[in-house]
Amino acid sequence: MIRIEHLCKAYDGKPVLRDFSLTMESGGHLCLMGPSGCGKTTLLRLLMALERPDGGGIAGLDGLRMSAVFQEDRLLPYLTAAKNISVAAGCTETAAEKALLQVGFDPEDLKKNAVQLSGGMARRVSIVRAMLTSGDAVLLDEPFKGLDDLTREKVMQFVKENLKNRTTILVTHDPRDAKDLAAAKIIEMETEK
Repeated sequence: MIRIEHLCKAYDGKPVLRDFSLTMESGGHLCLMGPSGCGKTTLLRLLMALERPDGGGIAGLDGLRMSAVFQEDRLLPYLTAAKNISVAAGCTETAAEKALLQVGFDPEDLKKNAVQLSGGMARRVSIVRAMLTSGDAVLLDEPFKGLDDLTREKVMQFVKENLKNRTTILVTHDPRDAKDLAAAKIIEMETEK
């Protein structure tokens, strides 16, 4: 169980999270929604210890292994898509290639370095990398942005098949994402004033 208690975070004196509390069951699926700037991405960064809170705390993360899809794809430009995945996820390139084909890659695309991929292709690499990384939790920050409906459907199916009872926190502006991932809890966050 993850317990977020009275969490506070501000940037340059401007509060982003103020007295935010939340409890989440292990293996549960949570969706965070709300306007830009309300602290959704900041909360994920705090959970991954990429930021430190100004107040409050987070319990239940000890020993928890996480993978993430960031808003930016964060790929190594001169490695193939499969190599980007295998290096980070610790899987074989063959497993990565098989997964990429599942999410709509063409066999010819497997030969391209990440720098040659379209935005939608790079996004899919990021998603596959997070899903093939073994761990207890997956944090997804706007993972399906920029994907056309057909591709989104393939990717969503791949994600659902690979959640394997992992705790999932999804940040999105699209209510379809919460519905399709069967989020048990949807939190509407608001901008701090």
